[in-house]
Amino acid sequence: MPAKDHPWDLSPADAIHLQEEIQGEIDLSWDDRAVELIAGADVSYMRRWNRAFASIIVFRVVRGERSSISLEEVECRSASVAIQYPYIPGLLAFREGPALEGVWNQLHHQPDLLIFDGAGIAHPRRCGLAAHLGWRWDTPAIGCAKSRLIGESEEVSARKGETVPLFEKQTRIGSVVRTRTRVKPVYVSPGHRTDFNVAVDWTLRTVTRYKMPEPTRQADKATRRQVESYREVQEGENEGR
Repeated sequence: MPAKDHPWDLSPADAIHLQEEIQGEIDLSWDDRAVELIAGADVSYMRRWNRAFASIIVFRVVRGERSSISLEEVECRSASVAIQYPYIPGLLAFREGPALEGVWNQLHHQPDLLIFDGAGIAHPRRCGLAAHLGWRWDTPAIGCAKSRLIGESEEVSARKGETVPLFEKQTRIGSVVRTRTRVKPVYVSPGHRTDFNVAVDWTLRTVTRYKMPEPTRQADKATRRQVESYREVQEGENEGR
């Protein structure tokens, strides 16, 4: 059994080996919990200063009429770290994991479900960002990616709410989901302790008038605010020299 507190600075070969081990531990079942708190996680980069900026925002799910919901923000935490890991396709968790974990460890509210801007099991080793960190944190997690990493599917209808399964070699690895009519779809896959239906359902339930689910969209905005604040500080210091 791989250690959940593994180091992040593994060599690419060791990182791939660890992902292959984690793959066997990923749980694709849902415990039917009531989702009262849902969170979004995202990371932005500032390559000029070699930094990653991560945010996790936790929302309370407020249920309305006819199964509609709204989200109320209850906590927003952020962290910035120096980037230590190179960009290697398929090893995003090792690049973004340290920053996201720095945020995760600050949270006062444990979400019932966590949505990542990235892949779940729709990954060459079934261990994308949402799968890896969901496993590491033992938390139900979903990956909602803007682009397809692997897999094939039929064409999804142009209407909002339409979905088709995403397969690799006849094995289902996710869903192609149209979150806005006639807008490019997103690629949704369970990460850990969730299933395909839950992943699609909560992606669609948390989309408003934008393409991405509101939890990750707001997390993305929070990381961009961090970037701007950091830039202002750094440029101000340079001007003062």
